Amino acid sequence: MPTTTKPSPAPNPAPEPSPPGRGDGPGGPPVPFAVRHRHLVSVVALLLMALSGLIGRDVADRLSSGGIVPPGAESMRAEEVLRDRFGAGRPEMVLLVRTDAAGGPGGGGIGAPAAVAAGRAVERRLAADPGVERVLSTWSAGPGTGLRSRDGRSGLVLAWLRGGDHQRGKTAERVVPGVTGRFGPLEVTAGGEAPTRVEVARQASRDARLSELVALPVTVTLLLLVFGSLPAAGLPVLVGVFAALGTTALLRGLTGLTEVSVYALNIGTALAFALAIDYSLFLVSRYREERARGAEDTAALRTALRTAGRAVAFSAGTVACSMAALLVFPHPLLRSLGFAGVAVTVMAAVGSLVVLPAVLALLGDRLDRLDVFARWRRPRAAAARSTEAAGCPDAAEGRSEVDGSATGTAPGEATSGTGVAGASDAAGGTGRTGGSGAAGGTGRTGGTGAAGGTGRTGASGAPRGTGVAGSAAAGRGGWGSIALAVMRRPLATGVPVACLLVLLTVPFADVRFAMSDDRVLPASSAAGGVGAALREDFPGSPVGATTIALPGLDTRVPARAAELDRYARRVSAVDGVTRVDTATGTYARGRLVTGPSPSSARFLPRLSGRSGTYLSVAMAGEPGGPAGADRVGAIRAVPAPAPARVGGFDARVADVRGAIGDRLPLALTLVGVSMVVLVLGLTRRPVLALKALVLNTLSLCATFGALVFVFQQGHLKWLVGDFVTTGSLDVQIPVVTFCVAFGLSMDYECMLLSRMVEEHRAGADTVTAVARGLDRTARLFTWSAAILAVVMVALATSGLVFLKAVGVGLALAAVLDATVVRGLLVPAVMRLAGRANWWAPAWLRGKEDRTGPLVR
Repeated sequence: MPTTTKPSPAPNPAPEPSPPGRGDGPGGPPVPFAVRHRHLVSVVALLLMALSGLIGRDVADRLSSGGIVPPGAESMRAEEVLRDRFGAGRPEMVLLVRTDAAGGPGGGGIGAPAAVAAGRAVERRLAADPGVERVLSTWSAGPGTGLRSRDGRSGLVLAWLRGGDHQRGKTAERVVPGVTGRFGPLEVTAGGEAPTRVEVARQASRDARLSELVALPVTVTLLLLVFGSLPAAGLPVLVGVFAALGTTALLRGLTGLTEVSVYALNIGTALAFALAIDYSLFLVSRYREERARGAEDTAALRTALRTAGRAVAFSAGTVACSMAALLVFPHPLLRSLGFAGVAVTVMAAVGSLVVLPAVLALLGDRLDRLDVFARWRRPRAAAARSTEAAGCPDAAEGRSEVDGSATGTAPGEATSGTGVAGASDAAGGTGRTGGSGAAGGTGRTGGTGAAGGTGRTGASGAPRGTGVAGSAAAGRGGWGSIALAVMRRPLATGVPVACLLVLLTVPFADVRFAMSDDRVLPASSAAGGVGAALREDFPGSPVGATTIALPGLDTRVPARAAELDRYARRVSAVDGVTRVDTATGTYARGRLVTGPSPSSARFLPRLSGRSGTYLSVAMAGEPGGPAGADRVGAIRAVPAPAPARVGGFDARVADVRGAIGDRLPLALTLVGVSMVVLVLGLTRRPVLALKALVLNTLSLCATFGALVFVFQQGHLKWLVGDFVTTGSLDVQIPVVTFCVAFGLSMDYECMLLSRMVEEHRAGADTVTAVARGLDRTARLFTWSAAILAVVMVALATSGLVFLKAVGVGLALAAVLDATVVRGLLVPAVMRLAGRANWWAPAWLRGKEDRTGPLVR
């Protein structure tokens, strides 16, 4: 029979949990508003959800699949000049016409009479639509315009559409069915910017439904496993729906003010449920832990909100700041993702800190009913009870602090002979004597003693500060044991793990940024097929050409025409430029190749009395690649005889990259500073804040390296699903992945650090605080990361490369961060830092640092 030892007084004793009823009377601590007015809060939440669903019901019809180029960019101004003065510029719609008949110099192919008649009919039908401003075809443009393939079997019909991106998309959606298909000997397919956007929107909608079908059954199963009962598993779903509907309503309002990307809805919905699971899991876990210590519902909720709720609030702040950094970029796509991210984070925090406590108060003991996996949990509970009966209660966790069901009792019940998860190491008023499970200030006895951390002695008899060996009882679970093993040899673990992360980062050094085009779609799509044909069969077409608008140059004046000639020679001499066409002729390698021809008239203004001209520049390589964007910079550096505006797809890529590069330092600074400030507010420990920033950055760099390895270099395509490899990475993918993943990783960090600091304030040394903190939170955020990974892997099944890359990146970042970084690297670094972890200047110390622990 174990003997009871009288515990020595703890240096900073923690207050006992509130007895039943305390907090409801005039002398007790105030009851949280959401708990006191649980019915009102629940009804208001339901009304807000219904209203938000009503407001946002048609948001999908108002979203844009564009918004990549910043408004006011030079390439966009060039497009306006070309369209207004010359009826030129990049067409929004491209029809590819093919015939099986061979063509040649004498005719045939698309030049055969039947093909010409059918093609002219398609051209007239297209031009008749009120949304089409101008049409140019291989038959109407004549030779030398690059609209006919070399073999004569294919040709192009170009269309310029009226309005903005949204109106052009609607026009393409309306027109395409009537001008594609079989027309006599011709097979017609549609591509170009507007049809590509339409296909992207449709693909995103299909992918959203598919990802829900893939993720839903797995996510529901995992939620039931981790939350332990049907009502508890429904809580994160409730919070997620609350956040998603609120964000949808906000996005609907924003569509009337600015361009909102279709990606904002997909990523915002996924982020809503990811944060809902994180926050709900952390709060429900702490609520069950307090109930297991004997606290009644109101007191347990009050303590959960004061501890886990505080961490959730700071965590939401970190995620919101990360997503808000996207607002510094001028790109509509990134800004809409920023608005969606901030909105969904705020709504998830409100749902978790206001709606969730009200629902928990309404459920009460019914929270743990309907455990569908109860029969599989009973053997574990029986094993735990037999282990504790043998005198080793600290070796077994009688009930999971997550699912609350291993003992077979309702949460909060004190059962003789059963362990209490998360409460076994509680200070002061929750100690147990032997295996009786009786609550109340009796201390820890015999084999139940937790050495190192609370001034109590147990079987080990080791006082606080005895190191890893004396803290063995701190790591009661698997994660705690891993932390203790790591901290015994921190260098032997930390150095190899850090080297692994650095190795994963190496491919990122070879990153080549570009911009998504039709290859963001599956290769089997119609727009993708047209884009492939343009790159292979029409290298000289105006679709992919770079243009230089010179609106102030009047070529009717001979001296000004001579200046244009000299300028065209200099541009044609730029490395990578293969040909330059303008009003004075065709140039190559710094020389005039041919003089003006009848087709040169297209470089003059359509209306008499207006001045200006433009140049069409053909470059080596595929349009939109990194090399083309670099050449645009070289072209812009060539002195021009008049103010020049460079446009075309390569110029758009250069403008997108340039705008991101200009604002990226500000965004990174805002994210880094806000993260440090918020973690300091949570922990009041500068070393912990800097450690969190460094380790999160290292983890994300490893994720970026993996993205380059897969999506730029084309490795492991069999694992993530087939896609078109372009040899480059969309410049916006790392930006979006960084902001979302950094916020989520700080979410996990806040969970972990808040518990570690709480353990240390209660009297634990570094090793004990780290082991206990990791043991009691690691399975929370690893479960959360697993569920997030399922949602993101489902997103990665998308046929859109952008969503696929973001899904893979976020899934990898979450798993890597929750396991390798938090489970191995954090304990090693904190063990090496030792007492420096807890240092804080006097001005930063809070009340709890001066007077002892606030809660336990």
